[in-house]
Amino acid sequence: MPVCTTCTHWLPHLYTVYQSAYNLRLEQCPNCHSFADPYVEHDELTLVIDLLLLKRAVYRHLLYNRDSEPRREDGTTAEDDNEQPKKARGIPTTLQDERELSRWRLVLRLGLTLTFVDAFIRWSHLSVQPASIQLEESPNFSPWNIGTISGFVKIFLGCCIETVSFHAGVIIACYVVLRALHLRLGGLQSDIRREFRFSLIPLALFYSSFTKLFFLFLLTIWRPSRTSQPLSPSDGDTLVLLPLNFDLDILSALNFMTDDNLDREWIVRNVMGGMSAGFGLRVILDINPFFTTLIILCGWMVKTFVSRLISGWIGDNVATAEAWLASSIP
Repeated sequence: MPVCTTCTHWLPHLYTVYQSAYNLRLEQCPNCHSFADPYVEHDELTLVIDLLLLKRAVYRHLLYNRDSEPRREDGTTAEDDNEQPKKARGIPTTLQDERELSRWRLVLRLGLTLTFVDAFIRWSHLSVQPASIQLEESPNFSPWNIGTISGFVKIFLGCCIETVSFHAGVIIACYVVLRALHLRLGGLQSDIRREFRFSLIPLALFYSSFTKLFFLFLLTIWRPSRTSQPLSPSDGDTLVLLPLNFDLDILSALNFMTDDNLDREWIVRNVMGGMSAGFGLRVILDINPFFTTLIILCGWMVKTFVSRLISGWIGDNVATAEAWLASSIP
């Protein structure tokens, strides 16, 4: 059943269609008196931008309201039309099971696509020698040879294994936490908790990874320079006006932010990725952030264990294996 993107109140319909699909009227939530789901009228670009900005309403739209049927002018829905032939043939109508199966298919398609993007990003960072340098050394060099393709396939399979292990750890941790909270609260649940399905967990994690993969892809295109020099007291006019010991403290702090000392990819992949994953879980679990942090940490532990097992198979040498672990282990 669809929910209000503002207060998560249950609603029978999100909008009503008149004569054509483009002539519609948004329903008003009886609880908060806001439009039930304004994203019904928004395009895909707006959804992607709000996903990158981690807006709670767009998560609720994509997770709960994406495939909900509108109400027609005569009061019927498309679901009623689909149920009539099934009833005539004696087939039981299990609309909830059909939606659950459709959601798992979406998880599979979205997971393979995002894992492929993650594998490409890791492959580009794990490539020790750029193609331009190899082309100078060997004029007949092709960037897509057998060795390069096999290396990319290994990284893609490794990313798939890591993704499955991380999601499995998160799902198991979610089950344990929700079971404990259910026993503690005595069965009292909110509207969003009653709509919980385990298929929502991987779907929310994949949606929350959009922010992480977007910035990682930008780091792949515009890689930070590794030839930056440490700052000295003569580099800035504002620093030399301060006492010498205060200058040195500021310079030591600023040197930590240089490209040689700061691993931006690690920060984006783990810090930003972990925060966005926890945010996505809070949307579907409706629990305290402390518990979502524990759930993400459990998923990271499982992922770390699996990463250590497959690092030797992914990397042909010690350097590549260590680089794989550096990008995998929080």
